[in-house]
Amino acid sequence: MSELFFNFTADPFYITASAHALGSMQRTLEQLADDGLLASEVESLRQVGYRCNRSAEPGTTLVDIASEVFRQLAQGSSRPNALVIHHSYAVNTSEATPLGNRDLLARANYFPALLLRHLELDDIPYTGSYSSGCTGLMSLLVLAARILGAESVERVMGLTADLKPPDTPFDSTRERLLTSDAASGFVVSRERRGYQVIGVGQYSSSRKLIPLVEVVKRAVQMTRRLCGMIDTPSDQSDMLCHFPNMFVEAWQMVSHFLKVPKSSQIFDSMAERAHCLSSDAIIPLEKFKGKAPGRVHAVYSFGSGLHLAVALLREI
Repeated sequence: MSELFFNFTADPFYITASAHALGSMQRTLEQLADDGLLASEVESLRQVGYRCNRSAEPGTTLVDIASEVFRQLAQGSSRPNALVIHHSYAVNTSEATPLGNRDLLARANYFPALLLRHLELDDIPYTGSYSSGCTGLMSLLVLAARILGAESVERVMGLTADLKPPDTPFDSTRERLLTSDAASGFVVSRERRGYQVIGVGQYSSSRKLIPLVEVVKRAVQMTRRLCGMIDTPSDQSDMLCHFPNMFVEAWQMVSHFLKVPKSSQIFDSMAERAHCLSSDAIIPLEKFKGKAPGRVHAVYSFGSGLHLAVALLREI
């Protein structure tokens, strides 16, 4: 079985806060090309809908950008009882080992420990993931749900953070995909506000490539199955679909089969900030929270690995 479905309606929990940080430098496609940071032609990326991306200033570390998100979330709630962290790039999971250092344990300098040490919070339990690509929100929600069941745990913070690996472009040589440097996070608890996490569906494959037509078919099937689990019609006109800033035509086909009108299809600031990896699924939640209580949000992600994931949330 390559699909997993989680129904959280019997044991409800909520995304009570979210926050994000983007690389402070905004550069156009032409500027990226001039700086040697593109593998694709400018016009190829422009046809998809990209215009700019966001990149971190030279010298910015992953701890820097993740700490900014942590502090934003901490301002609005008590400190978390546990921390779960996700990275879309495996290279970001640990601090690089200095050249010439042959110490075995120096190769286990994991990012969560570095972040908590920097924040002077050395007594918060933490765990992390990186093998689910850009579907990090869904992986973190599944982890957080389990941790919320632990004794004396009231709040779990999820963070996802990635900076472009050095000596690589911001785009893919195979797909027309432009990325940005970004970090984002959320807090989950039993407090009834924000978004109720209703269900999560995850599909995984070890294949190197999945045809987009299959992505469309599976996304539709997974949405219908999740909606069936919670007795909610998958073709309701007011369901808001949050799509990642990538493969626009494929997601538009998903909307077509689910009968989702264009006004309910969200591609958030694709031209201005490009694809922000797992943060694509988190950033728009801040903008729509509290706008229409009771509305169902379907959040989609597709990531290298390969992975496809859908989360259903209900606005409180």
